[in-house]
Amino acid sequence: MLQKHLLAQGLFTFVTPLVTGLAITTSPAIAATFASSEAKVNLDNFSHAPTDISTLTDTQVTAIATNGNVTADAEAEANFTANPFGTTEANNYSWSQTEGDGRRYVGLAESFAAIIGYDFIIEAGDTFDFDFMGFLNLETSIDNLPGEYATAEGMISLELYDSTNPANWVLLDSFGLSGILDTLGESDALDYQFSENFTLNPSDTALDNNFGGQEELAEAVIDGSYSKTFDSLTKLILVEAKTNHAQVQAVPESSSLLGLLVLALLCLGYRFKLKGLV
Repeated sequence: MLQKHLLAQGLFTFVTPLVTGLAITTSPAIAATFASSEAKVNLDNFSHAPTDISTLTDTQVTAIATNGNVTADAEAEANFTANPFGTTEANNYSWSQTEGDGRRYVGLAESFAAIIGYDFIIEAGDTFDFDFMGFLNLETSIDNLPGEYATAEGMISLELYDSTNPANWVLLDSFGLSGILDTLGESDALDYQFSENFTLNPSDTALDNNFGGQEELAEAVIDGSYSKTFDSLTKLILVEAKTNHAQVQAVPESSSLLGLLVLALLCLGYRFKLKGLV
């Protein structure tokens, strides 16, 4: 299926590494940092089954220490079971974590997971619905400023497309949850937004955060459903994707310009990838 190939190719375009080298000079005081980003989503109780499915996962890690120790780890998994005469359900999970200790290091971990259901065939007058639940957890910590940096970012995206015309997909509805912790800036955030055919269960949906300071966290739990009735025969495509990013570094104020430039490129590369998935 050409559409299937192009969508998978497009999603993977945003999870390829940008830079894998780094040069840093001079020696600050010993520093310790930590960053973690984790997300999971379950989809079940589908009223209809797709005629085809895909699952996509990818991880990228970079760990460089010129004086100290740094680790970077990432995991991603995705599962989709489609049965027109039984259970249709999907789930995926992604996790990125990095930590460092020493004078000069950088650690970067990125993970990506997605599930795609192609051609849910909805007859005129039928209602397409399903339930979903999940979580997003972000955490960062540093010992001292200046010279230390830790950031954690995460995003969950759920989109429904009308693919009745295979040459012209139309976005019908979307749900998005995103968060960021940034120890060097004021961009900390945690929020969600969704279109009218998504409904959240308020008793089982919550956002919590501790922004500011040297230890930060952001936690979100979501529980809800999707439901839409169609007036005419419609084919639907469901795409659920998530990205997780964790980065730490110890970089003194007198670091080389080259080292700082490469670090900036690493951050920019991730942000461009994340923007492309939204």
